[in-house]
Amino acid sequence: MFRSSFLSFPGKYGAYIRNLQICSSLRAVAGATQKPNQSTDGHIVKAESMANQYEQDVTNSIARWVKAEETYYGKERDFENYPTFKLARCHPKVRMGVFPDSWFQPFYNKTGVTGPYMFLFGSFMFLINKEIWVFNGHFLEFVVFLSMSVMIVKRFGARTRKIVEKLAEEDEHLMYHQPINEVKSYIDNTIKTCEMEVERAAAVPEHVRAKEENIALQLEASYRERLQSVYRTVHRRLEYHVERENTRKRYIQQHMVNWVVDHVVKGITPAQEKDTLTHCINELKRLAQASKVTTAVQ
Repeated sequence: MFRSSFLSFPGKYGAYIRNLQICSSLRAVAGATQKPNQSTDGHIVKAESMANQYEQDVTNSIARWVKAEETYYGKERDFENYPTFKLARCHPKVRMGVFPDSWFQPFYNKTGVTGPYMFLFGSFMFLINKEIWVFNGHFLEFVVFLSMSVMIVKRFGARTRKIVEKLAEEDEHLMYHQPINEVKSYIDNTIKTCEMEVERAAAVPEHVRAKEENIALQLEASYRERLQSVYRTVHRRLEYHVERENTRKRYIQQHMVNWVVDHVVKGITPAQEKDTLTHCINELKRLAQASKVTTAVQ
């Protein structure tokens, strides 16, 4: 499990270095297109320095892991003759609760299935026959101890095994899986953050372009508004000049008419006025008589 996680580390988290390099290139492009600001220049330099240092630390760490992987699990490693040691979670299979099953396997090819048991029985009888194992008062204690051990194992063995396995799993999770998962989670979050920052940095040119278009639209609107204002001002001035010229012509015409009338009136004598009035009266009488004759004829 550790080797699989160890081997996947350079390939999986090597993308983090590429993301940092992309961020650096995007920062360089953004810095080349934008003017420096004295109020934020120091903070930007400090942030870039921290990012470069962090990038260098991560690069060195990954390089060390890759070198260790090549040293211990490289192509020259003989896994067939020298396999990787794996600690078993529980003891190997046993017979009769004590003897390993691997001791019984060599007997099967030579003696058959009953061979191991006959060997145990023969060894027991050999020890008794040669009085190597002497029967005395302590032998009963051994029998009682063996019987009680078998009873305790049969009755409480399964429960104890479950409890011990549960405690072992908790310890394994606490001491091994949890730290690895925390590191993986932290690095995954860091990669997601870097990818998000890369996307944001990639969106900066679009954002700048949108702002430029917005400013261009505002300038166009301001230009049109000022152009309309100039048009209205020029139109009012032209109307003023036209009205002024018309007023001047009306004044001249009225003055001329009044001048002519005044001079004509001044040129008429009282005799001419009297003759004119008499002539008008005679004409009116004549028209009245003609009107009466016309009415009578009808």
